[in-house]
Amino acid sequence: MTTRDAAVDSRARRSRTGAASVFPVPSQRLAIVDLGLELAARPRITATTERLSWGVLHLHDPDELGWALTVNRPAAVLVVLATDLPPDPLVVERVRRATRAPIAVLGDVSGPQSVALISAGADTVLPSGIREEELGARLLALVRRAADGSDAGTRYLVSGPLRVDLWQREATLAEEPLPLTSTEFKLLVCLMEVNGKVVPVSRLVSRVWGWAGSDDGLNTLRIGVVRLRRKLGDDGHAPRFVLSVRGSGYRFGGEVTEVGTREEEHPAETGSDLLLAERLARRCEELASAATARDAATLVTRALVSEGTVDAVGLHLLKGDRLQLVAHHGFSAAWQEAAQELRLADSGFAAVRTLFAEEPLQLRRLSPRAAYPRTAALARVELPGTYLFVPLRSGTNVVGTMGLHRHCSEPFGPLSITYLKAVAALCGVCLSARWPNPPA
Repeated sequence: MTTRDAAVDSRARRSRTGAASVFPVPSQRLAIVDLGLELAARPRITATTERLSWGVLHLHDPDELGWALTVNRPAAVLVVLATDLPPDPLVVERVRRATRAPIAVLGDVSGPQSVALISAGADTVLPSGIREEELGARLLALVRRAADGSDAGTRYLVSGPLRVDLWQREATLAEEPLPLTSTEFKLLVCLMEVNGKVVPVSRLVSRVWGWAGSDDGLNTLRIGVVRLRRKLGDDGHAPRFVLSVRGSGYRFGGEVTEVGTREEEHPAETGSDLLLAERLARRCEELASAATARDAATLVTRALVSEGTVDAVGLHLLKGDRLQLVAHHGFSAAWQEAAQELRLADSGFAAVRTLFAEEPLQLRRLSPRAAYPRTAALARVELPGTYLFVPLRSGTNVVGTMGLHRHCSEPFGPLSITYLKAVAALCGVCLSARWPNPPA
């Protein structure tokens, strides 16, 4: 082994035993909000995410911030400030409204500007010249601290008739508003977030009131629990929600479900249906403005990735006895070469199966021995994750397929699939009319 090979092997061994292997990061994804397109900062950020084995979501469109963050549920958000413009706290406010994930701001700002950014929702402000190792350590520390609670993409904590909105800081019981104080709300969230686990007295006092353990803190906690139980309608002798554990602390008595905005049980309450309608309207406009099938397909694939719905997408249309790749975005050049043509006679492709079944197909944890070995081979070219294949329809005919990929293992939920099926339907009608060899 040469000296260079030994050095590479040594770095590989270190990366496997680094921070990411010691502490598994939720979702393993960092959202980078870079509205100023600061190219100089990218190599250092890329090196940091590679060191931590995190995925990356780049966001450059301010109009798509809320949608992309809600859809992708990152573990942390890094806002990169433009060097030639003063910092804009409104950007941080927009990010904070879309996610509970920790927010770090990267840029050289004055003391008052730092205060404004933190007041807007940032958790920390880091200098632009920070070293890669320190940037990674600080991001990891933020995520580790946030991981004590619910997932970063969670908006609601639900237990029977009790529903807590983490973003609006509101709670309802049997659909009636609960008039909780800020302290009572924090106490309830601290108990619900750990779903049945006992929370020690010292931790509750520290997280809710910010004190170290003391007799005064214990008395304050007891008073807070009594008041919270009263508002929840809990019987002090046989409480339903806030239970005492002698000698340890308190725990929440019900089963808690975490619900995110994207797959919310009642999407109309969060405006999700309106967001989908707006995006479908944009896709219609894009398809109508394109001159050719390839132009239209390119616009759609780029839009689905840039808005944060998926990490990569490929569109295939029927041409004779095969599916031909018309456009893709987010996949590698090696994938493009391998997926250029898919023969209909080859059942090893999930896209072919979707074409004949005329139904969406979702695949996770693909392996060479999976039901679709050819698709598994293509997946090895890319990052692991979740794949969704949706048929493109034109009237009663299926004219192609749309393959979508997320780098994370999170499955596509009903709301996302409904939206993507609608986009596929638009593509099927528009593209087949402009394709040189439409099916009979």
